[in-house]
Amino acid sequence: MKQKKKKGFGKKFVITMVCGLLCGLLTAGGLTGYSYIRYQKEKKAEEAKKQEEEKRLEGEELAVSGEQKEAGDNRVSSVYDVSVVWDNTIPSMVTIDTRRVTYYEFFGRTYEDESEGSGSGVIIAQADELFIVTNHHVIDGATAIQVTFVDGSTAPATIKGSNATEDIAVLCVQFSDLTKETLQAIKVATIGDSDLLTGGEMVIAIGNAAGGGQSLTVGYVSAVDREVEIQGVPMKLIQTDAAINPGNSGGALLDATGALIGINNAKLVATKVEGVGYAIPISNVISLIHQLVNREEIDYEDSAVIGIVGQDVTENLSEALNIPIGVYIKEFSEDSPARDAGIPLFSVITEVNGMEVKTMEQLRDVLGHIRGGSTGTVTVQERVEGEYEEKEYEITFSIRGK
Repeated sequence: MKQKKKKGFGKKFVITMVCGLLCGLLTAGGLTGYSYIRYQKEKKAEEAKKQEEEKRLEGEELAVSGEQKEAGDNRVSSVYDVSVVWDNTIPSMVTIDTRRVTYYEFFGRTYEDESEGSGSGVIIAQADELFIVTNHHVIDGATAIQVTFVDGSTAPATIKGSNATEDIAVLCVQFSDLTKETLQAIKVATIGDSDLLTGGEMVIAIGNAAGGGQSLTVGYVSAVDREVEIQGVPMKLIQTDAAINPGNSGGALLDATGALIGINNAKLVATKVEGVGYAIPISNVISLIHQLVNREEIDYEDSAVIGIVGQDVTENLSEALNIPIGVYIKEFSEDSPARDAGIPLFSVITEVNGMEVKTMEQLRDVLGHIRGGSTGTVTVQERVEGEYEEKEYEITFSIRGK
């Protein structure tokens, strides 16, 4: 009996030891698992904190970078929806159709040759009439001019004024030739500042390309103040890779906001050249446009004369003889207002009443819109001790019909 009890005790001892060992292992495992889970949570929290810190530092760097950029360059770079620009500006655009009639004689008989042309224009102002700016070469020699507006209506136009040297012309349309619906559909263009242009800015060209109606092309400013000679006349133009095709002449070059910054002028056509178009900077000619818009219509007999015999000083003569470009005074006529004003013989006239004068044709055109008997100014380049100096003289114009 005693031996049986001893055996039972040993069995219980072994079971107790095994259970204790198992409990120890489970406890240790539980503690180890808990430590591992806690470690992982702490690790993730530390990584999240690190990422937030990196984002914060990155944001500070961007802010500093932005401040430095703003300090060095105040321009704002934005992306505009070109379709919005189209909708906002197309009411200011017109197409221009011209008709020219040339007469010639052949074996004693007079024949008539009629030709047609097309171009573009921009509504620049409205007062008692509607004023449209275009290129001089678009309307040069035209015997009839018709303008088509955004709503498809048409109206006849007349030439208010033109300047061949700058290749700028202003047309006028009478309100009586426009319907109420057309007046509500059209609007005056917003004038921009081409002096602020830099290379790489986006520009938009709108015009009557190839005579097929208004169309739009987009490009960038390739160069500003590009010196180009067009039909023998040197000009400083905006160069762009926006497509400017025949019929675009006189149309609008717009900045990304839709402001008018140039008048499309020409396209350089050559077999090895592509993506080169030109526009007249609006800031260079806006003063001239205003003068053409505001000039007075005067009967020929009532217009002004200054009493000179002049000669054009062309680019070639200017370079060869070192004389300023303008109208060279060769002699005075009898009772000459120019001589009475004290203007020296052999001076070169460059402006009359603030209007640029480079040729005798321009001089006659300017005087044709000045009332005889009025007082004005004549600006000349006057030779003083071997050098030309600019001087302005007050003058009382004579009346042509007297």
